[in-house]
Amino acid sequence: MNKLINWGGRVFAGALLCGSMMLGTASAEEAPAIDGMEAFREAISAPVQNPKQVFRQDLQFFVPALRAELGMTGYTKGHNLQITGGVEVVFIGDDGKTSDWKIPFFLDQKKKEMTIYFKPDKKWFKFQTPTLAAAAADGIATPDEQNVEEIISSVKSVTVLRETDAQRTMLVQLDNDKMADLIANYSQQNPPDKGTADDPEVHNTFMSCLEQGMRRANVWYVWTVDKSTWQTITMSYNLSSVVQETARVALEQPHTWPKELDDILTRIAYYSDMKSYTISLNNDAKKLVVLPEEAKTAEKVEDLFEDSTVTVTVPAK
Repeated sequence: MNKLINWGGRVFAGALLCGSMMLGTASAEEAPAIDGMEAFREAISAPVQNPKQVFRQDLQFFVPALRAELGMTGYTKGHNLQITGGVEVVFIGDDGKTSDWKIPFFLDQKKKEMTIYFKPDKKWFKFQTPTLAAAAADGIATPDEQNVEEIISSVKSVTVLRETDAQRTMLVQLDNDKMADLIANYSQQNPPDKGTADDPEVHNTFMSCLEQGMRRANVWYVWTVDKSTWQTITMSYNLSSVVQETARVALEQPHTWPKELDDILTRIAYYSDMKSYTISLNNDAKKLVVLPEEAKTAEKVEDLFEDSTVTVTVPAK
């Protein structure tokens, strides 16, 4: 079971890596007469007036016999980021009984340094990862001119769904091949830290499947910004297509995986659903982002996915 949890953790991380981006079924007929790409360029390049922001993000993953939910509240200030949250997974056995496990976590990132605190069972651990810290720093930093052009070059089209004096809502269609190229470049430039990939071959295989899955997927998202500060108000996306296509690519590869894992990949490829929603919160919500007192004495580990670390006691119900 823990081997499957380890693999599933990489699927979860990969889905998030491929881009907090997508969703929407809003009708383009409601859009006012405004050039979408110019509206997007303005929103993505305008300097954010307030470098501090509190947000809530919820991500849900469903596949027959398994449901996972990731909920987190985060606080950004400049190049620093703090997140508190938890992961809950519910399994349904062949006998119809359910079992679940919960993992609370806290993430503290300061520029190029990141520490992840987590409690897989009865004890808190902490893990440091410079690679993820670098990615996070790049993600929350205000893009410079070169970054803006790179972002815009990965967009196929933009439709303005709603425009008011206060807000702008855009439907953004991304270029799948260019997004896949970004994943490939990221994988090459940021080899896994010690502890994030116990088997480099498995890691490389997964990243390759993710890249190919992205090329097949339909990638788009809906983004609403505050026109007075150019901060994100909401962002909603649907990662189902990316997850499904990645699983289908994996099934097509020559492999000797256990039948249990093969069955899970088949379910993900054809029956899975993965969606997320992000919303900006009032600054008062910053008080929710606090490292738990018991986590301050967490044991440091070198391997995030080591069996002895992530062993989970799953009580049957």
